[in-house]
This record gives sequence, C-alpha cells and structure tokens, in this order.
Amino acid sequence: MIRIGLNKREKQSVLDDYLSRNNIKKIYCFYFKHFQPKYRTDKEIEYIEYSDIIMYKFFYRLLEEIGESSLIIMDGCMRTKNRSDLTYNCAHHYLNQTPHKIIFEFFPIIDTKDDMMILFDFENKGKFHGNSFDYIYLQTEDIKTKPFKIYLSCANVEVSSKDREKYEKKKEKLFDELGQKDPDTIPRTLQLLAGDLKKSAITPDKIYVARNKRFKLDNVLTYADIDKQGNYIVLDMHYRRLSFNDFLKVSGCGKVKYISTTLPIDSVITSDFMQWKGRLDAIYAKASLYK
Repeated sequence: MIRIGLNKREKQSVLDDYLSRNNIKKIYCFYFKHFQPKYRTDKEIEYIEYSDIIMYKFFYRLLEEIGESSLIIMDGCMRTKNRSDLTYNCAHHYLNQTPHKIIFEFFPIIDTKDDMMILFDFENKGKFHGNSFDYIYLQTEDIKTKPFKIYLSCANVEVSSKDREKYEKKKEKLFDELGQKDPDTIPRTLQLLAGDLKKSAITPDKIYVARNKRFKLDNVLTYADIDKQGNYIVLDMHYRRLSFNDFLKVSGCGKVKYISTTLPIDSVITSDFMQWKGRLDAIYAKASLYK
C-alpha cells in the first residue's frame, strides 16, 4: 500500500482502517528525523529513525522480531535517489519479512520518474527488481495520491549592464578554475551572485527564503529555518531538489513566488523546476486519487 501526499489526519485514518482489517501485533514505523510522526493506536509501536535502519543495534533484533503479524510503516523514507543505497537494502530485509506494509511519501518522486521505483521496491523488492518506471504500475499496484498542485510565478528585478558584465566574468573565471572540481559548483555559485542582485526587491512586510544568511535581514530565512507553513518568497531555489521538496512540504507553498533576474542562471533554474513539475503532474494525472 502506497499513499502519496497525505496529511497527518489522513495518514492516521489510513492506519486506523488498516488495523481494523488486519490482525497486527506490533507496528514498526521508520521515519526521517525532520518529520517524526506520532500515531494514535492501542497497538505497540516502535519508531526508528531513517539513519538507524542500518545500525547493528536494530538490524539483527528486527530481523528476529518482524514477522507475519507485524506492520511496517515507511513514513517519508525516500531520502536518496540511489535505488541501491545501503539504507534501502537494509529496509528491504525488514519489509520482506511481513506482508503488512504502508508506504507514506509526500511527493511520488525526488526528481525523476524512476525515483518512484524506490517506493515500489519498498512494497515488493523482488517484483520490481531492476525494472524502470512504467505508468502501468500506477494502475496495477495499490497506490493512491493526493496531488500537491504547484504554480510558479516569477517577478524579475532589473539587471544593469555592469552587473551582467560581472556575471559573465565570474562565469568565465569559474570555468577556467574548474579543474577536477564538481561542475555543479558553477551554477551554484552563479545562483548566489544572481541572488545578491535581488536585495532591492526585498520589502520589510514579507518573508523570504534564501540559501544562506548573507542578506543579514530578519525577514530573510534559510531553508533550515522553515518549520511551519507560510507564504514565503523564494530568493534562491535550493540546488538540492530533495531539500526544496522538503521546503514545499513544510511550508505548504503550492504557489511558489520566485524573485528572478534576466541572467541566464535564473532561466536555467526556472526551466529545471518546470520540467520537474511536469514529471510530477504526469504521475498525478495517471495515478488513482486518494479520497
């Protein structure tokens, strides 16, 4: 059972319904540390943080304990795109020992459609081993989604010819000095440079989010600061897709307001975001809806 995009109340309802129909003695809930769930149940429930899945102190004990009457909840455990990740492989050992599994995730993918195979592997590793994503799985498997609709609006700030020249010189320097460095450092650095030009668009009556605290303003938060829903305006999109996904989940910002420039890096960023949104919407359109 895979359920996508549900809130706390809806996840509790799914669990209550499952327990009413199955003879479960103990629940094991695996979760990511920043989003620890708390379920109401009269069953024994053990919460195990994502990074502890691979720890010896849990591994052998859980292999002995988990059986036919155990329920495993994977709550937000898609934390890397690497389908062969060691943490996933350890989780599969637990999941293979019981037919009772509920997989909760907020988005069906991190970045690409093949990411969704991580969730299908949680459901049945042997069935999907080595398979690439196919839309047919959305119809043949027990998966329901509650789409999180996203809209992107951009407000451009003016860029002077002097700033554009500075940008081009910085880009040339980054390429010249790249050597054996990670090539992704180039767009990340250029994004910060473009972001600095957006300071004139910041107003004291609104709350913004940026990659770091370089603006030194109380109403400009970092992604690590976001811990509740709000109408945040984005100055820098996080270069890690998973981190930006977490921001959308916590903030509830379905309508993303992005301060942009006419520099090429912002065109790349917004284009990449819209392509991700397109992949997300394509899955929502073909999957069964949670009601």
